[in-house]
Amino acid sequence: MFRWSHSWRGAVAAAAVASVTVGLASPALAEPSTSVSYRAQASVTRFGGSAFDTCSAPSQAAMAAWGSSPYRAIGVYVGGVNRTCKQPALTKGWVSAVSGRWQLLPIYKGLQAPCGGKPTDQKITPSAAASQGRSEADRATASVSALGMINGSAIYYDMENYATTNAACRTTVLTFLSAWTKELHRLGYVSGVYENLNLGARDLANVYTSASYARPDALWIARYDANSSLTGWAGIADSRWAVHQRAKQYRAEVRQTYGGVTNGIDIDLLFSHIFETPMTARIYVGG
Repeated sequence: MFRWSHSWRGAVAAAAVASVTVGLASPALAEPSTSVSYRAQASVTRFGGSAFDTCSAPSQAAMAAWGSSPYRAIGVYVGGVNRTCKQPALTKGWVSAVSGRWQLLPIYKGLQAPCGGKPTDQKITPSAAASQGRSEADRATASVSALGMINGSAIYYDMENYATTNAACRTTVLTFLSAWTKELHRLGYVSGVYENLNLGARDLANVYTSASYARPDALWIARYDANSSLTGWAGIADSRWAVHQRAKQYRAEVRQTYGGVTNGIDIDLLFSHIFETPMTARIYVGG
């Protein structure tokens, strides 16, 4: 998701607004919208706005210095066999210390497509895609729990670029991510997926109403065009993930300084989701 960990990367949101009630988006046929009741501080689930992330979580001191920044959320890699950067600062104590000021977005970089990622990445086994997707969801939620993040959080799977013209590989990825979504729902979490707009995200959009694949609750794309718009994504209709369920990473490897501390970051815009119950469409766009 991060360019220094690979060619595509990610981040997520900040900027508090009030909660609103809107019409219910149609659920995926294969997997209705999760009925989790999200707690007030569940990571980013009720939050939208601008955010940043880095490959390694900054120190507590650096996070305090960046309190003067326009950001109030940070994407953090909570685990995964293909997580590139070490995370010496990312501990339960760090989460407790920074979560009062910052919203935290859990990112998990596990197995990658058999026709994508880096050559050294551990890959999905096509014949075991569903079971591996479930196992990765189990590991991701265990990592989030160990860090003290609240049940009900959105967890984003970082699926790096892959050859979308390879039909067998595409099916493997969709099967894997469908199982990821179903297992997160079973465990009481929101399912998110991060993919490049041109190299994966459109595959998810193409099966949006499929009865064969469970739809993730939120889609986070990488498209480095300096345009923060959450609509007008080429190949993905605005009606897809329309109810505060989109995030976009639109600038990458930007160096910024706040409070005397310089970080190399990615910049994103996110409107977060989601339904408290399938019958009520109370969507939170703020803290």
